[in-house]
Amino acid sequence: MEAEHVMVLASSKLSVNDLLAKIPIEDCVQLFDERAIACKEQLEFAYLNAVKIQQRGESKTKSLAMELLLCAAMSSQIGDAIKKAGAKTGKMFVVFSDSKQAYAKLEKFLVDPVEFNPKEVKERIVKLGIKSGNVEDLIQEIALHAMER
Repeated sequence: MEAEHVMVLASSKLSVNDLLAKIPIEDCVQLFDERAIACKEQLEFAYLNAVKIQQRGESKTKSLAMELLLCAAMSSQIGDAIKKAGAKTGKMFVVFSDSKQAYAKLEKFLVDPVEFNPKEVKERIVKLGIKSGNVEDLIQEIALHAMER
């Protein structure tokens, strides 16, 4: 049975650390800087990669959520991944959860959550002047550009 992912854009009156502390380690819920996430597919691909890494026993972290952050940030260093793609206190962030039940544990702490629906990827591609040919390369280039900001 395929997991039903939840992706929302939100903020919180809690600090990012306090918010993350509300999430049990067994739940795959992660918060991302909204500027570092180009599109839903970026998180979907990162999630699939994180799951595969854990299944192969090659995980660098203790939780699927942290492995997801590493994959989304395209980094092997936790500190680097947090700096590049982790949510920042006082800023809007993207919540990714691999289940509605896990998301529900966090939802009451969020302010005005709305479905994560970033600008069309095509608009970002044109704006950034990216010339790649396949979707994975486009997503990676967009994400890298966003992280450089």
